Amino acid sequence: MSNPPIIQGSPVLQSDPPLRGAVALGLTVFLIVMIISTAITFVLPESYSSTARIKVEITPANRGPNFLQTEFEVIQSQIVLSNVVRQLNLNDYWGKKYFNGETLKTTESLQILKARLSLESVRGADLIAITAFSDDRREAAQIANAIATAYQNFCSERQKADGAKPLDPRIIADAMVIFVDPAEPASKPCKPNKPLNLALGAIAGAGLGAMAGGLLLLFRRGQR
Repeated sequence: MSNPPIIQGSPVLQSDPPLRGAVALGLTVFLIVMIISTAITFVLPESYSSTARIKVEITPANRGPNFLQTEFEVIQSQIVLSNVVRQLNLNDYWGKKYFNGETLKTTESLQILKARLSLESVRGADLIAITAFSDDRREAAQIANAIATAYQNFCSERQKADGAKPLDPRIIADAMVIFVDPAEPASKPCKPNKPLNLALGAIAGAGLGAMAGGLLLLFRRGQR
């Protein structure tokens, strides 16, 4: 009796050893990538962000094409951020939190503060979004609000100084800052983005698994 012909989808084809090996390798690679990506995602420290929004109002005569960018530099200046360091007592607080109780210098705290600060302009409005990052969601909100308040106070003091010249020619002396939205503690961390990381891990695992299985299948069938 003659053997039945091999057709696509038949059990004879599905029992092809090279194909089974390729599928097994692909699944193994996929699972390894998913395990690694999951472990990394849940081991990474969490980071929270909070954003305070302020509006900067100036006279038309002082309005330039890059005045918001100029104000970014003012907000990040030592004269503004040093008040934040002093108000929140960051030299002692961060020293205890990160440096075994050693009191930091103000310059050291300023470096940490600038690294945790992000400034963006809101399109279509004279708004500045001040975003602070921290491993503590309440601390992130406190820092963002403190920076906005320090900048607001700085501009207010400049308005009171009648006839005084700006400390820096880039600083707009008559800018008025309005608190629009105070920062609130975030309900969930911004980093790591766990759903995104797991989705990317699944995509990478599927791609690498398919590639490894395909290469193995070509190699074994080439040896026949």
